[in-house]
Amino acid sequence: MEPAPTPHEESAWITRCRAGDPDAFEPLVRKFSARIQRLVGGILGEWRGDAEDAVQEIFLKAYLALPKFRGDAQFSTWLYRIAVNHCRDIIRRSPPPPLPLDENLLAAERRLTGDGPLAGALPLVVEEEPEDDGEERARQSAETLRRLLGELKERHRTILVMRELEEMSYDEIGQALNIPPGTVRSRLNRARASLLRVSEKYGRTGS
Repeated sequence: MEPAPTPHEESAWITRCRAGDPDAFEPLVRKFSARIQRLVGGILGEWRGDAEDAVQEIFLKAYLALPKFRGDAQFSTWLYRIAVNHCRDIIRRSPPPPLPLDENLLAAERRLTGDGPLAGALPLVVEEEPEDDGEERARQSAETLRRLLGELKERHRTILVMRELEEMSYDEIGQALNIPPGTVRSRLNRARASLLRVSEKYGRTGS
């Protein structure tokens, strides 16, 4: 496999793409595909079954829109914005499908019930179980988290996924969402508060 382009090469590939060379886009895909896959998988959450198609569609959108790219932002930032907007379109137009247990949800579940900023946000579904029933407890906890996130506003859900599941920095989130870091902080605080309120309601109703 050829190495990904350096920043200088990246600029050259972009210039060639804008000039109409379709082969020049492949090195850009190689450089950014893993990052876009992680971002898309994190944002989509229970829509993760759409992630593979979404990544392909995002790069197609980027390729078609590349003549409009003026270089006033980094190419990665521009590409992240396309990815976030595309994921939001998927979420808006599609009902949430069933979600199998995966490592992203398990990792988030550990943060929500451990020592992180959202410690205690996730109610434990199974209070007393034998030790060999840990897998069922993990499954139910992950399902609880999915349901809690699903009740949040889309922008709250997205920023929580980006921060808590994907562990993106405030600057990375701000660049992807086209908002300043201060707005990221305030929006993230509101999202965490919303998740706590939903969690309390979920705990009271047991549904």
